[in-house]
Amino acid sequence: MKQKQFGRDWTDGDLKFPEHLTAKIIHSALFIYNAKSAEETNQRIEYCAKELGDKSMSYAMAMLMLPTLMNSMAQSEEYTTWNEQKYKRLN
Repeated sequence: MKQKQFGRDWTDGDLKFPEHLTAKIIHSALFIYNAKSAEETNQRIEYCAKELGDKSMSYAMAMLMLPTLMNSMAQSEEYTTWNEQKYKRLN
């Protein structure tokens, strides 16, 4: 039988992780991300929510939303202006 490694701290406690970047949070986000269908995604979200609790689950879901938020921010007028000013200062 294959040993489960879900949420295992591979550092054996040698490193401290911020609460939102623990192995359990990252593994949960990956578990949800790699679902093959929307139905499976929903099942995995429900499973992780029961296992992790509300606060930790919110961290896992935030990790999944990060690329979308970054794309939205990169397309915003504020970011475009800032990036143009940065480019002018550096060149």
